[in-house]
Amino acid sequence: MKKIMILFVFCMLLTPFHLWSAHAQPNELSEEKIDEYIQAEMKAAHIPGLAIGIVKGDQITHLKGYGKEISPQTPFILGSTTKSFTAMAIMKLVEEGKVDLDSPIQTYLPEMDFPNISVRQLLNQTSGISKAPKQNGEWQIKRENIGQVFEYSNENYKLLGQIITSVTNKAYEEYIRENIFTPLDMTHSYTSQTLAGENGLAAGYRTWFGFNFENELPFNEEYLPAGYLISSAEDMTHYLIAQMNNGKYLSQTLVSNSSLEEMHKPSVKAPIMGEDSYYGMGWFVSPTNGVPTIRHSGEAPNYHSTMIIMPNENYGIILLSNINNSIIISGLIEKIGAGVVDILAGKEPSSISSNTFPKIYMIMNGVILIIVVLLIFHMKNILKWHSGLINGKSPKLKTIILPLLVNFILPLLILTQLPNSLGFTWSFLYDFIPDLTSVIWGTSVILLTTGCVKLFLWIKFSLGTRGQVPCPANLNEMAR
Repeated sequence: MKKIMILFVFCMLLTPFHLWSAHAQPNELSEEKIDEYIQAEMKAAHIPGLAIGIVKGDQITHLKGYGKEISPQTPFILGSTTKSFTAMAIMKLVEEGKVDLDSPIQTYLPEMDFPNISVRQLLNQTSGISKAPKQNGEWQIKRENIGQVFEYSNENYKLLGQIITSVTNKAYEEYIRENIFTPLDMTHSYTSQTLAGENGLAAGYRTWFGFNFENELPFNEEYLPAGYLISSAEDMTHYLIAQMNNGKYLSQTLVSNSSLEEMHKPSVKAPIMGEDSYYGMGWFVSPTNGVPTIRHSGEAPNYHSTMIIMPNENYGIILLSNINNSIIISGLIEKIGAGVVDILAGKEPSSISSNTFPKIYMIMNGVILIIVVLLIFHMKNILKWHSGLINGKSPKLKTIILPLLVNFILPLLILTQLPNSLGFTWSFLYDFIPDLTSVIWGTSVILLTTGCVKLFLWIKFSLGTRGQVPCPANLNEMAR
C-alpha cells in the first residue's frame, strides 16, 4: 500500500510537468516557425528589413528584427496605422467631456465651412469627404454619402488632428507624446522624422522595376494625424496591450473599455478590405484567412506596417517594414502578416513563391520594354511622315485624325484625368508606385510632344503649299 501511495504521489507531481511541457512546446515551436517563416518570406518578397512584435493577453511573447541594422527598437514610419492613435486620442477627449462624437465639426473648428458632418462620421470615414484631391482649395464632399457610405480619406483624420489641437490648445504631436507615447512607455516613438533619424530610423526603400533603392522622402507633417507617426515594434506591443486589455498598460489606463469597444465596433461596411469587412474608428474589422481579426495597415512611400488583433485567440501582432511599393510589395507584406495569423491560429500558412516577385517584374518590365520600342518607332515615324509631306504626298484625313487621337486626346486624358479618377495626384502616385507612374507619365508626355511636332510640321507644310505659284512645264505650254 505504501508503494502504491508513493507511486500515486509521484504521478500527481509528474502530471502537471507533462501538461506544462505539452503546453509550452507548441509556443516554442510557433516562435521558431514564425522566425523561419518570416525569413523565408522576406527573401521571396525581396524585403530588406522587417521587425515583428507579438503579444498574448498583456504579455509580450515575441520580439525580433530581421535585416541589416533592424531591431525591435528600430523606429519605422507607420503610415495609416497612425489613424488608430488619432482615434484613441479623440476617445480620450470624449471621456474628459471635451469632445462630443455627434457634434458637428464646426463646434470645434468654427472656421470650417462644411455641411452637417459629425466627429463620429470623421472617425468612421462616412463624412462624405472624398479621397480625391482638393479642387480650387476646396474639399470635394459627396453630400448624399454623409453618414451612409464609407470612403477612405486621409482628410478625415487630418481634420480630427485639428480638432485635438483646437480643444486642447496643444499641437497634435505634443498631445500624442504626452498622452499616449509617455504613459505607454513608448521610448522609441516620434512625431518628427529628424528626431527619429537621430535615433536610428530605419532606412526606407522603394522598388524600381524589381530593384530596391534606398530613398529618403519628404516627411508630410500636414498629414501627421493620418499617417506619419513613427514607432518601433517593441513600442507598438505596448500599444497593442492597451488596445487588448481595457485600455490598460501596466499601471496606466489610457481610455475605458467602452471607448475601445466603440473604436473596434464594425460601424460601416468597408468593401475595400473584402466583402465581410467593416470600419470602426481607426480600425478595420475583417477576417484574415477566415480568422476574425481587428486590423489596420499603413503605407508611407518607403515604409509599410500591419497591426492585427486576434480577439478569439487573444493575440496581437505588429509588423513593420522599411520598403513599399503599393502595386506589389505592400500586398506581399500583408500576406506575411496573414501567414503569422495562420501560425498563431494553429493553421499552416501560405507561402510566397520564390518566383512571384521576379515573375511579376519580368512581365511588367517586358510590357514596359514593348512600350519603349513602340515609342521609338512612333518617334521615328515623324521623319517618314515629314518626308511624305516634302515629296508632295499630302496626308489623308485618316492620317491626320489618327495621330490626333493617339498623340493628343489619349495622353491628355491620361495626364489630366487618370490621377483624379483614382482619387490621387501625380506626386502621390509617384511616391507610392514610382516605376509604373514614371512610365505612364513619361509615355504620355512623349506621345503629346510627338503630336505637337507632327502638328507643327503639318501646319508649316499647309502654309507653304498655299504660298506656292504653280510652275508651267514649258513656255509653249504657257503660250497655249
